[in-house]
Amino acid sequence: MTKSLKSSPQSFVLDADIPDSIGKWRAEMDRAFPPLDIVPRDPNGFRASYRAAGTDELQVSDLSANAHTVERRPGKVTEHDLGFYKMSLQVSGTGIMMQGNREIVLTPGTIAIYDTARPYTLEFTEDYRFIVAMFPKSALSLPDGLAGDLTAHAITSDSGPGSVLSAYVMGLATNLDTLSGAPGQRLARTGLDLLSTVIASEAGDENVSTQASRRAMLITVCLYINEHLADDDLTPESIADAHFISVRQLYNVFADAGVTVAQWVRTRRLMEFRRDLADPLMSGKSITQLATHRGLSDAGYYSRIFRDTFGMTPTDWRNTSGNLGR
Repeated sequence: MTKSLKSSPQSFVLDADIPDSIGKWRAEMDRAFPPLDIVPRDPNGFRASYRAAGTDELQVSDLSANAHTVERRPGKVTEHDLGFYKMSLQVSGTGIMMQGNREIVLTPGTIAIYDTARPYTLEFTEDYRFIVAMFPKSALSLPDGLAGDLTAHAITSDSGPGSVLSAYVMGLATNLDTLSGAPGQRLARTGLDLLSTVIASEAGDENVSTQASRRAMLITVCLYINEHLADDDLTPESIADAHFISVRQLYNVFADAGVTVAQWVRTRRLMEFRRDLADPLMSGKSITQLATHRGLSDAGYYSRIFRDTFGMTPTDWRNTSGNLGR
């Protein structure tokens, strides 16, 4: 994955009297997101504004514009765009989202998730404002398959976890400078944890998943794993015992998500270790201490798999992420 989400606050405003305003908007959106086709309803008077900031794990964009259509066509999808999800929160105006065989109406307060690896269409029928959070699929604390089940599925922000996520995202959009400053990594982490909670809640709904009981078990097990990453004996056997199921049943639960138990434990340990390295509040702890806290006690092993996974050593990553917000 080559696209970086790290950015200082960006601001871009287009007035209707700017020559080729739609062309300038298309260029700005191509810079900010995986490539899109944008067609305005009125190309002669297009107005739009855009504000964004981000960390290596989360980019938050606040967009307002006239009515137009956005299409993510199959020919626009490249191997560099496969690893991202977007989450949108409709603030004002209405629109329609389509991905796969699903279609939902975007009204104020609607939260939706979509996958940049698959074609989608957004049709805004009037002036609108919405907030988009884009993040690597690996940043979630749940397997990719769970979020994939919810693409183009409307999530309400009226109550429950959705309302908490909505308020948090609105807060980030109002205070974008904080996302690029020293606290940005922690703010992004909190937002992604909230999003994982919302996805877990929605994916466990029997009206969403055709395998509700197995999905519910997968969610329960993943939450257990997240809480026990430091345990040396976090093995398929111990995880199965803790949930009163057989190891074979555990393997079947994870097979639905397209990952093995051991692979998922390793992924979660690496991701949390990587986050800890970038966390300014963890700067007083050594790399070995942080690795051990996440269940990675063999220095040679964790250094090698970290480099193989992220393209740099833990030391290099810590030094690089330490420059965020400066």
